[in-house]
Amino acid sequence: MAVTVTNSKITALNTITAVTSNAATADTDALAEVFTITPTQATKSMTIIIGGTGAAADGNITASFSAGDMWGAKALGSLTVTKNTEKMIKIDSFKAMQNDGTIDLTLTPAATDKLLTDHAAYVKVIEELF
Repeated sequence: MAVTVTNSKITALNTITAVTSNAATADTDALAEVFTITPTQATKSMTIIIGGTGAAADGNITASFSAGDMWGAKALGSLTVTKNTEKMIKIDSFKAMQNDGTIDLTLTPAATDKLLTDHAAYVKVIEELF
């Protein structure tokens, strides 16, 4: 399964901007889901928030970025998102960008959890376009 992410854009300092939450759709135990992020401009970095609000989750979510295809790309490693919390990471977009201009973020729940119903997992992407 895959989720096409809608990015939230900050276009100027001192401006209030709504943040879009992109919900997981995977509803099978231990089923990983890829969130496909497409930068709207050539930005050096992006802030990504990963979280979940589901009380039914037994374990945590593992989030990992695919290594990019561009020169100088590398795997960014993985991080653990404890159930019912949010984690935030600012990434160098070019390290994780694929040849098609996208960034793949994979969320994997614990073996007995579903991303949609147990975790109510989501991803928020914030681009600074100024």
